[in-house]
Amino acid sequence: MDNNTIKTVFKEYIYPLDSKVIQKMIDHAQIDKYVKKLDLLTITNAFIYAQLKNLDSLQRISDTIKRKKTVQRLVGIESISKSQLSRKNKDIPPEICQVILHHLIQKLHTNFLVPKRQTRHLASFI
Repeated sequence: MDNNTIKTVFKEYIYPLDSKVIQKMIDHAQIDKYVKKLDLLTITNAFIYAQLKNLDSLQRISDTIKRKKTVQRLVGIESISKSQLSRKNKDIPPEICQVILHHLIQKLHTNFLVPKRQTRHLASFI
């Protein structure tokens, strides 16, 4: 993927993440209570970018963010160490990821409104 494609795909992945709704979930769970720099939305952006670019280590993610201004703008931070990424990743409760995924699935259902009859028909194949 070239840089323009990465930017477009990155924005397509971030767009459905309704940041206001997710921020309310994060606030309710008090995940980012004392966090100043690396909040959950920022780390999510960093890991989505890393996935798109096939960055295979926290060190590569950290180095890429430090070196590239475009990545800094996309992700929302200027620099981050691999140890900070590791600590934050360890501190993210799986339940919040599950809630975010559920929210995105609901959004897909409303955007692409599959009739209940078809849903039941599709469910019979699973």
